Amino acid sequence: MPTPYLGEEIDLFNPDGTRVHVRAWGNQFQAVFETLSGYTVVPDADSGFYHYAQVSDDQSELVPSAFRVGEVNPADLALPRHARVSPVAARRDALEAREQGVRPRWETRREQRRESLRAMDRFAEAPPPAATVGNYTGLCILVQFPDVPGTIAVQEVDDFCNKVGYSGFGNAGSAYDYFLSVSDGKLHYHNVVTAYYTAAHDRSYYTDPAIQFGTRARELIVEALQDLKNHGFDFSQLSSDTGDYVYALSVFYAGSRVNNWSQGLWPHSWALASPFQASPTKRFSDYQITDMGSQLTLRTFCHENGHMVCDFPDLYDYGGESNGVGHYCLMCYGGPNTNPTQVSAYLKNSAGWTTQLTTLAPGITAMVNAGTNDFLIYRRNNTEYFVCENRQQIGRDAGLPDAGLAIWHVDELGNNSNEQMTPASHYELSLEQADNQFDLEKRVNAGDSGDLYTAVSVGAFGAASSPGSAWWDGTASDLDIESVSAAGSSITITTKGSAAMTSIVGIWNIIGVSWAGGPVLNAGPFTFNANGTWTYQFGGGRWLQEGSMVVWSFTNAAGLVYTANTQANSMTGIMGYLTPNGLQGSFYALRAAPPPAPSASREEFPDAATHGGADKQNTDPAIGPVN
Repeated sequence: MPTPYLGEEIDLFNPDGTRVHVRAWGNQFQAVFETLSGYTVVPDADSGFYHYAQVSDDQSELVPSAFRVGEVNPADLALPRHARVSPVAARRDALEAREQGVRPRWETRREQRRESLRAMDRFAEAPPPAATVGNYTGLCILVQFPDVPGTIAVQEVDDFCNKVGYSGFGNAGSAYDYFLSVSDGKLHYHNVVTAYYTAAHDRSYYTDPAIQFGTRARELIVEALQDLKNHGFDFSQLSSDTGDYVYALSVFYAGSRVNNWSQGLWPHSWALASPFQASPTKRFSDYQITDMGSQLTLRTFCHENGHMVCDFPDLYDYGGESNGVGHYCLMCYGGPNTNPTQVSAYLKNSAGWTTQLTTLAPGITAMVNAGTNDFLIYRRNNTEYFVCENRQQIGRDAGLPDAGLAIWHVDELGNNSNEQMTPASHYELSLEQADNQFDLEKRVNAGDSGDLYTAVSVGAFGAASSPGSAWWDGTASDLDIESVSAAGSSITITTKGSAAMTSIVGIWNIIGVSWAGGPVLNAGPFTFNANGTWTYQFGGGRWLQEGSMVVWSFTNAAGLVYTANTQANSMTGIMGYLTPNGLQGSFYALRAAPPPAPSASREEFPDAATHGGADKQNTDPAIGPVN
């Protein structure tokens, strides 16, 4: 949904055309407006004029007083400044608004992944999310009205979307440039920009406040799509999902916004009432629409395309009771309009944009670089983990409130409208704020100079620090960052403890395996890498460790897993194929120097049925292929 307001100054309109200059907070689903002196205003239901507001006795709604804005001095009325409904009412209003209309395709795709995560064993290896890499093409439609012609040239809009090094209207690059840079060169996102379509009616038809919000906007969009179809537009060049839905449709209409919030052509993103079938293989549902005004700016355009193209969620609070992740991610407030801040490490990693991912373990020193998708990760399971990145106030991040190590707490099943910070109700993505003030959750600000970790401010994060490194249910994570270097293009962190005492990372030379109580067979060596992968002579896979418990899988043998308790230089555990009867084998592993004799080979194990089961296609992946 559109980037939220955070005190920006805008104009609202009375029925006679007079303007009411206000500050705005909120979003497409819930919003509040104040005069510059801090008095909340709402439209009067009978007259349509803006009145000073007061809160109903039950705190559930803002109601107009008897006084129009500007006709009296509000200080003489004993009205409260900054009037707000209760948080419960704000959440209710936002939820009700979100449930109207058709759910966008990007939300459906995202929810499908969340459902798969809910259904699976939290320690099983999760399927990777669909990466948003390579070449993607969206559609950008320009609309003018018989009485409001377009004033920004088509080529200017095309350059705004696609030109490398674009600087028009003070923007730091084009939309193409933005996604190319934040993806570390992995996403090439272009837009096909159309000629102006002249709407069938004057602007006032589409901006009629008496018509349910969104109705006339969708009518206008379908008009323009039908016109393209009638004139033989090549829809095949547009990128679409597995259901043939075009990922991204952006609509710019000529002129400035003349509607009030949640009316007419107020800028918004949504889905069409029913899919528009543009061709046998392309259909449209998701869209964003906004006025062009006198300039084009990147922030909202990139935010909306982050939804449509990358399935990124909003990371602000729909009810407006908190500030989400503030300016630290495009998908919340996102910094300046002409140079929006980067996407957070969590979303970059989910989009397949990571260049270097290092798994944190006790007793290690790791360096993380700014300006590239270089991240540190510490997992509990598939849905909850910490991810760290180096954010500096340069380039795309010039508008950040702070510089240093950003430590994110992720719960992929959380929701950034839940600011309660309890085991049952918390954000999907939380910034661990180094000053322990949690101003973002408390709606104090959208970020400040005390949020990120550095040697100069706060250089430790662990069980004894505040904030601490516990998981959301209160159990210890054992993540203990004991030092963070000064902020700079590279930041070095050190974790407490001894890697040899607790981490599986390294080479395990001696592996003894017994299938279902059979003889002990020699295997290995197994090499476990800090990035969560492991390898051996015949393949490898992924591993996950929580405390002393470790489990790993095989990419070359679906369903085969090992799990063990790890000590300093040895581990013992069970292994086998996942069956209703559980794992049927056992094993031990030692870090000791490799034995002089060669490890097991094909010739030593001629019968797979003896060592892995005849149903395993004559393969013993713990050792290697056999005949």
